[in-house]
Amino acid sequence: MKKIIILALITCLTNVWAQTPAEEVQAKLNAIRSMSASFDQIVTAGKREVSQSSGKMALVRPGRFRWETQSPLEQLVIADSKRLWVYDTDLEQVTVKKQEAGLGGTPGLFLSGYDDSVTRDFDVTTKDKKGVRTYILKAKSPKENFQTVQLTFKGDALSVIEFFDQLGQHTIVKLKDVETNPSLATKLFQFKPPKGVDVVEQ
Repeated sequence: MKKIIILALITCLTNVWAQTPAEEVQAKLNAIRSMSASFDQIVTAGKREVSQSSGKMALVRPGRFRWETQSPLEQLVIADSKRLWVYDTDLEQVTVKKQEAGLGGTPGLFLSGYDDSVTRDFDVTTKDKKGVRTYILKAKSPKENFQTVQLTFKGDALSVIEFFDQLGQHTIVKLKDVETNPSLATKLFQFKPPKGVDVVEQ
């Protein structure tokens, strides 16, 4: 009788521990309720480098996000859970759209998405190298903005994000000075267009 009970317990524990790769990466993302970091981003198309930029980012899941490009050109992207604001400083122009219309269209919006988005929208595999695990997400739908996403974690800390989009562009975002679950001010995710700039609604 004791053997049966022990065997049943082992079976139950095995089922709990045996997460699929999709469940595993979703759990890691769900554990990140807020995050701040500096970033370096490179976008390529084939062998050609399209752009290179750096700046700071912050997010509160779900739905709030700030992506502040500081070099070479200043741009501020803010998602306030209802609207997506893009402020191009040099153009003196703000573009605003409903957030769901832009959801998934930028690295920040992908990361600040909802708690079941990975398991719902992607098939996931993994690769491991020297204690670093990378999750490879393949979109189930050809309509997804990002057809392939790669998330690399060092322990529970997200360190590299890679996106392959429908246009064949490859975006690599390397994070540094990462803080997981910090307390972030609400004003970071609020935006009011400066006086004198053009506001374009989409």
